[in-house]
Amino acid sequence: MLIKAGVSIRRLGRPCRRTLSKLASLYKSVGQEITITSTFEGNHGEGSLHYCDDAFDIRKIRNLEDEEQKKEIQRLLGPDFDIVVKSNHVHIEYDPKG
Repeated sequence: MLIKAGVSIRRLGRPCRRTLSKLASLYKSVGQEITITSTFEGNHGEGSLHYCDDAFDIRKIRNLEDEEQKKEIQRLLGPDFDIVVKSNHVHIEYDPKG
């Protein structure tokens, strides 16, 4: 697992931390290494769960269409996580509905 310079995972909430090994395995299965590009630092939208330590961003899986990427990550993490595939990264947030 790679972490972009200046990014720290030390404050990530437990539910988010528990996803990291699952995500690393997914990336490994396609011959890539996961890179965490953002947690609480940086500028995020108002009300972002990044500031509550319940969201993080990762680099996209190369050679995988956005919708397929979202589907695979959602299947892996379950319904308590929202997955948003953006132009250059995947946003993952812990946001249980129940």
